[in-house]
Amino acid sequence: MQIQMIKSDIIALAMQHYSNCHLCEHHCGCNRTQGESGFCKASSEARVFRHRVEYGEEMELIPSHLFYLSGCDLRCAFCIAEEKAFNPRIGTVLTTEFLEAAIEQGKSQGAHNIQWVGGEPTIHIPAILEAMSGCCNLPRVVWKSDFYGTPEAFQLLEPIVDVFVADFKFGNNTCARRISKVNSYVETLQRNLKQVFSHSDLIVRHLLLPEHEECCFRPIVDWIAVNLPGVKFSIRNGYLPRWQARHYVELSKPLETRAADSAIAYAEYRGLNLIT
Repeated sequence: MQIQMIKSDIIALAMQHYSNCHLCEHHCGCNRTQGESGFCKASSEARVFRHRVEYGEEMELIPSHLFYLSGCDLRCAFCIAEEKAFNPRIGTVLTTEFLEAAIEQGKSQGAHNIQWVGGEPTIHIPAILEAMSGCCNLPRVVWKSDFYGTPEAFQLLEPIVDVFVADFKFGNNTCARRISKVNSYVETLQRNLKQVFSHSDLIVRHLLLPEHEECCFRPIVDWIAVNLPGVKFSIRNGYLPRWQARHYVELSKPLETRAADSAIAYAEYRGLNLIT
């Protein structure tokens, strides 16, 4: 990974989004350097509200040093980060000095990659790239995203990120709009997944939601089987009713035990490359 060598062009391109932001599909076009804020409410400053070495990721990634950034371009009612995901003013300002010290701490605990998570890291691409560009001996970089970014955003990341982890949450726009308050969700995810799959190492992850097997899980699996042959697919069954989930009848209860078995069976039937 040659981040130092590409600083002058890729980071400069990324910084342009601070004055006219089109990093995500909301296309707010706001000037974040002048205090304007769009859907995500983020400024030109990224903040880390938690970082730690974790073992709950896919086997090929652990142990992974996760950096949680505040602020998000979705409003998922079941978000486990709760208010921290949506308030970009929470946490420690991301700088090269902070990141270098944290990385050394993670390495001492056995982490072999850093993983940018959220909230949503894509809205903070300029700050993340700038912080990483000043670090020496970076480990592998994992980018876990809701994939609601723009093609321009992912083009900035492709030369830098070693593994993309995409949370494909909904199989239709109605569920996405009702639960996460975003439009054109499915088309956006499909476009971005195709783009990244053609160039990069990609894991597609899906969190099973109660009573969303027919409307969300199966359409996602069917699309992947046709359009992303062989992509690594991770089924997550750890759903718990958090944050605002109580306001949605089907999300207000835990996932049924049989849901995971049913999901795995269908994904295997469709020939997906399941990983754990």
